Amino acid sequence: MRISGLIVALLVLTGCQSLSRNNDSTGEPEKVTSVVKVDRGFCLFDEPPPTFENNCDATYWVNKWIEAANQPWLDRKQTLSVLGKSYFDTLHAYILTLPNDTPYQDRLRAQLALDDIAGDFTPSAQELIKVVASTQNNQVMQLESAMVVLEQENTSRGEKLKALEKEVHNLRKKLEELLQIEATLMDKNRSTQQ
Repeated sequence: MRISGLIVALLVLTGCQSLSRNNDSTGEPEKVTSVVKVDRGFCLFDEPPPTFENNCDATYWVNKWIEAANQPWLDRKQTLSVLGKSYFDTLHAYILTLPNDTPYQDRLRAQLALDDIAGDFTPSAQELIKVVASTQNNQVMQLESAMVVLEQENTSRGEKLKALEKEVHNLRKKLEELLQIEATLMDKNRSTQQ
């Protein structure tokens, strides 16, 4: 039942992606790429690395993703801290960083680590990970990065605005002092003329 749900979800995502591609009116001919199909005997590797468990068990990895989505970041971070650099641990770490509450640096670190090993996956595993997780993960990171840049720009402008307000206050104070001096000089000039 879960596998059927996963397959339906993948078909919906693929269909939505196809529709959004067809709606783009850039005027350029659409690039046609061959679509890799996920079969019942789906495996991540043709020849799994030593100690890589659950190579052909998609439900195991989907359940890991569901578990990660239902854990707070601090629990996932604690799990990440004990994982090693093996292919199994790298994929597990990647799945643990997919939920939205993962900080940018941890998400980026996991994405880069997965990118390092993704070339060893089967073509269908590469396509599945790209369509289901990597593309969206990269978009989230780009948005977070843009938000950080905008936040820094807003902070910088806020600091400049405060400095300008302080400068205006100081100039207003000096102008008032000059007007006071001018008034005093005019009073002295009138009293000497009389």
